[in-house]
Amino acid sequence: MTGRQLLAECMSAPAILNSIADDDDLRDAGLNSGEMVLLVMKLEDEIGRAMEDEEIVSVATIADIDALLGARPAQDTAAVCA
Repeated sequence: MTGRQLLAECMSAPAILNSIADDDDLRDAGLNSGEMVLLVMKLEDEIGRAMEDEEIVSVATIADIDALLGARPAQDTAAVCA
């Protein structure tokens, strides 16, 4: 799953994703606090662990989400592909 796909699941109006670049700030693009909380919860599910506070506040762009999704442990990635 990509950051863009994960984010679409968290948004009440996912169509605005078409106007958001990977490095645009999500808060400036209109994501509300509830959507951000849901995003963090889904990210934690995807990466298979609780996120540290520093990680949570660093999630500001789609590129940030992709970076976290790419940081999954190798065994988790293998299990997803199996």
